[in-house]
Amino acid sequence: MPQAEALGFYSQVFDTVEVNTTFHALPTESTVQSWYRKTPPGFKFALKFPREITHEMQLEWPAAESLTNQLLRLAQLLEHKCGPLLLQLPPSFDRSTANRQALATYLDALPTHALQLAVELRHAAWADESVERAFADRNIAWCAVDGITPNARTLLFPADFTYIRWNRSGRQFDGFSDIQYDRSDALDWWTDVLRSLPPSVKTVYGYMANEFAGHAPASLRMLSECLGLSLVEPQGLWPQQALF
Repeated sequence: MPQAEALGFYSQVFDTVEVNTTFHALPTESTVQSWYRKTPPGFKFALKFPREITHEMQLEWPAAESLTNQLLRLAQLLEHKCGPLLLQLPPSFDRSTANRQALATYLDALPTHALQLAVELRHAAWADESVERAFADRNIAWCAVDGITPNARTLLFPADFTYIRWNRSGRQFDGFSDIQYDRSDALDWWTDVLRSLPPSVKTVYGYMANEFAGHAPASLRMLSECLGLSLVEPQGLWPQQALF
């Protein structure tokens, strides 16, 4: 289908999307407003913080203030369709004194009372009870990941929502039109996790890369079936091609 119609179709099948575009460059206000128009009520956009903030500036404040405010303004344009904002730090962002101070200063500058914030800390040293308590004080979600990072499958639930990314498996894929590797064991593990979440967790935001098993939509349908969730089959919504 035309690219302009893809988001509208996607939003009939899934109820949220992680926006990787904002990680590389912030879109225009008109682009964000078009996202809003093309999606139904209740749809949620999870915006990633720009890599310039997380990877290049390393959360340095006030250097990151202007770009941070630009992202927050775009998030406001989405109104009730704005889901969590994902602050994804690189594996090199270890738990040094300087980085701990940078993260604390940056989080203090964000209006965490008015937005949902998830933080992905890839260095293994961050998986600690003191970090969990600090996040809980601000209702910040720990981003749980299934993938090849040091913190893969580390589970902390400090907020009233959680954010999960089924990420790259590290295997080679020839394409993404069908499942190439059986990851049913992993899906079974996550099914058990999702069925036993703490009562304090009210909402789960989950996003899957095609590199998880070869075709994310099919894997997500498998997970939904394991959880007994209702499904929308995309084939039933696919536009019919003209015969002549």
